[in-house]
Amino acid sequence: MKTDVLIIGGGSIGLHAAYYLLQSGRGVTIVDQAEIGKGSSSGNAGHIVPSHIIPLAAPGVPQDALRWLFDPQNSPFGLKISLSPVYLAWLLRFVLACTPKNVQHAIPALKALGLQSAQNFEQIIRREAFSCSYQQSGLLFLYNTAAALQVATHEAEILRENGIPAETLHREALLAREPAASDRVVGGIHYTADASLNPTEYLRLLKDRLIQMGAVMRENTPIIGFEMSAGRIQRALSPQAEFTPQLVLLAAGAWSPRLGRALRLPIPIQPARGYSLTFSAPPPPAPARAGATVQRRCAAKRDAGAS
Repeated sequence: MKTDVLIIGGGSIGLHAAYYLLQSGRGVTIVDQAEIGKGSSSGNAGHIVPSHIIPLAAPGVPQDALRWLFDPQNSPFGLKISLSPVYLAWLLRFVLACTPKNVQHAIPALKALGLQSAQNFEQIIRREAFSCSYQQSGLLFLYNTAAALQVATHEAEILRENGIPAETLHREALLAREPAASDRVVGGIHYTADASLNPTEYLRLLKDRLIQMGAVMRENTPIIGFEMSAGRIQRALSPQAEFTPQLVLLAAGAWSPRLGRALRLPIPIQPARGYSLTFSAPPPPAPARAGATVQRRCAAKRDAGAS
């Protein structure tokens, strides 16, 4: 099957790449080993976070990870131990990157990426009139201890120094902003420039729009290898079909390293596991806005109109 641009991966990255490629006049075929628009891209809290300018590899993270590793019952974190050279090399690089210098180096790029991403989400939703519980009321991150709130307050200062609004709220101010906060919460940070949406509904609408724009969708079509010539991909191979693309865009998430090995491309990604639960809103007082309980690494969002 001849195609202009073959996008491997039908998650958020693949679908958004297809949207802009189609707008520019390119032809697009999207393949995914499962259902397009599902997986981890749809099973999350739908937070849009230009406030996330501090990288995950930051001072203190290795110590926290070790503490969580030896307290599995109360830990929000799990680590699969492996003696794979690829895994150990990644882990070493991650630990070595947890320095103040790395944080300062990463902030400009993460800020630019986050702001552009938030702007693009808003433009697409407005332009396409998507009804996906999009809210621009910011995100509220909650903390159960004064020590954790102090660390978050320091990070909020870094954000404000870099032009990202972040408001520290102690207990009384927090309750005025979010009456549903539990008695254990001592304070929080309100990232007022953040937003949220229903990712499942958003990606369903985006997928439908791409089909209207002319995208070819091939679900349950895993790419298992490539035929190469002169350093270029001639064919992408699947048990269901062969694709002859002009360009290939690899957007397979945690599966990208496996496909990268077939192309002799070292892609330093390690997968992480998350869990998603959707349920009816609790009786009042229910949370008024999206946010997270940071120490438990639990993010939440209430859809507009939920009851």
